[in-house]
Amino acid sequence: MYFKRFEKMEPLVGWAVSAKSLWLIASLVCLLGLPKLSTAQSLENTPNSVLVAQTALAKSVVEEPSNQVIDVGVLAIRGYKATINRWQPLMGWLETQIPNSYFRLHPLSLDELAKGVETQGLDFVITNPGQSVLLARQYSLSWVATLRSPLNNGAAMQVGSALVVRADSPYHTLNDLKGRRLGIVSKNAFGGYLTLVYEAQLKGIDLPRFVGEIIPLGFPLDNLIYRLDDNKTATDLKQQLDAAVVPVCQLEQMQTEGLINIERHRVLDNQAPKGFDCQVSTRLYPNWSMAKTSRASQPLAKSVTQALLALPEGHPAAKAADSVGWTTAVSQLAIDQLLKDLNMHPLQAPWWQRAWQWVKLHQQWAWLVLGILVLLNVYHFWLEYRFSRRGRELISTQRQLNENRALLEHAQRIAIAGELGASLSHELNQPLAAIGHYCHGAEVRLQRGTSPEELQSVLALIQQEVTRADSIISRLRNLLKKRPVSKQPLYLHELVNDTVPLLAYEFEQHQINLAVNVSGEAYLQPLDEVGMQQLLLNLLKNAADACIQRQALEQSASEANPRDDSKSYSPSIDIDLRYQEHKTLLTITDNGTGLTEEASLLMQAFYSTKSEGLGLGLVICRDIAESHGGTFNLESAIGGGCQAQIAIPRKS
Repeated sequence: MYFKRFEKMEPLVGWAVSAKSLWLIASLVCLLGLPKLSTAQSLENTPNSVLVAQTALAKSVVEEPSNQVIDVGVLAIRGYKATINRWQPLMGWLETQIPNSYFRLHPLSLDELAKGVETQGLDFVITNPGQSVLLARQYSLSWVATLRSPLNNGAAMQVGSALVVRADSPYHTLNDLKGRRLGIVSKNAFGGYLTLVYEAQLKGIDLPRFVGEIIPLGFPLDNLIYRLDDNKTATDLKQQLDAAVVPVCQLEQMQTEGLINIERHRVLDNQAPKGFDCQVSTRLYPNWSMAKTSRASQPLAKSVTQALLALPEGHPAAKAADSVGWTTAVSQLAIDQLLKDLNMHPLQAPWWQRAWQWVKLHQQWAWLVLGILVLLNVYHFWLEYRFSRRGRELISTQRQLNENRALLEHAQRIAIAGELGASLSHELNQPLAAIGHYCHGAEVRLQRGTSPEELQSVLALIQQEVTRADSIISRLRNLLKKRPVSKQPLYLHELVNDTVPLLAYEFEQHQINLAVNVSGEAYLQPLDEVGMQQLLLNLLKNAADACIQRQALEQSASEANPRDDSKSYSPSIDIDLRYQEHKTLLTITDNGTGLTEEASLLMQAFYSTKSEGLGLGLVICRDIAESHGGTFNLESAIGGGCQAQIAIPRKS
């Protein structure tokens, strides 16, 4: 057994052996001493002796004060031994790049990997894109790098499903499998099931109902191909499969390892892109990624990221992982969309979806409520008609008396609305919206079972927004009384950091990428805290609205021309703050619809291109910048979109 061999070696090694030597010994034991695992053996049947040996090795390393044990969980799709062979060389590479470290590998199933993240038993995880999104939306994960595919010109797209049948079977497309038996690894497996379900859904096929029976066989994946091959010899009909779903390149890899003859199999609906050497029945998605859990420190994550990106293409660790190295973590938006369309996304569904589901389940009550609402509206309109008729009679008698007074009130309203009414309505909109978002977040947490005590932080944020609204009113009152606005020494980047979270909910809802860059040596400046925060909110809200508008236009164009293969639009907003010697330069750039009118026209009071806009946002921004002795400029961005720039001089 593995752990017995390791224990026999341990006295010979002694305390003088370094962590690197221990790792080399462990690697040799893994390669030479591991018992042969049957390809049909599941992960749960793996002997615990290997875990005992890992524990002994970790103990030897940890007892040296300078060594750090780092636990890495990896999804074991082909069993324990294959997982060790694929990923242990990468652990060795990381140890050579990060001094005084020992990376302990944990091959785990889907549920075990999720449990390890939930209980903070792991520092890093390596898994497929489907589970990566599910984990990242439920737990605190930071994705550090993504594998580059050797089959796709080094790109990070290599995950999909292959729908496999025997070469002598009568099936040629997915449509031929109606009422047949389909073997899968798991109903939560991404490349082994979900990508094919989504591909079928795009073709108008509900795969779980379309086929006759879905049979999950679990890990390792090799079992699916072996079970498909054993159909002719299987006496029990329940053991027979008509087709199997495996991740892309599974067939080709087993052929390379000499486990099967690939000519005995066919892949249905092959749509492999040009230059991609594996057959695939679905579109391709981002490759496997590595992520940091909340247990690992940020400096360690940075070191691991640098080590992964530095891995050469031809290094044995890259070849063992079936890759040409690592690249920066790629976007998971396509996977988010897949999970949403399959109603499997971990985030809570919008209220209107829940309401629609309730209506479909309780149609009789829905019709009753609708009937009551119709009757109430009819009664309401009847009352309105009665009041309107009586009102017209009263208005006709008072019209002459009120005519002169109306002229005076109109002039007064214009004066008040110009300086107080409209400004108050516009400026209070942001804190009120933030309060609404926090209340919505508290409601969602309560629905998830969060205790009232845990909502204290949310209530504190709501109170903070109430205080900010009161500050806005005080500031407007001061302006009306012609008193100078209160200014105090502040760091502008801290105001930026305090303001950005107020719009985080809206950015997340519309998948807007926000980047903040601060350069130069920070220094204190006398700033109007409320005014500067309102300036930032106005500009960020305008940028977000432009991105949302362009997003809708791009989506409409895509629906009108579904064959257009152009790159999908990704909304983004960049905040660049530079502390220069004589001034502070703040630039906010978006890639939205851009300026539709001249900048000078847009900065006129009460002029707005929005149907519900008051036309005061940019006027307020210019006023605030000039009250600090600075300037405010608005222009089109070089790559499309809009760029707003505020320059505030440095005062000693």
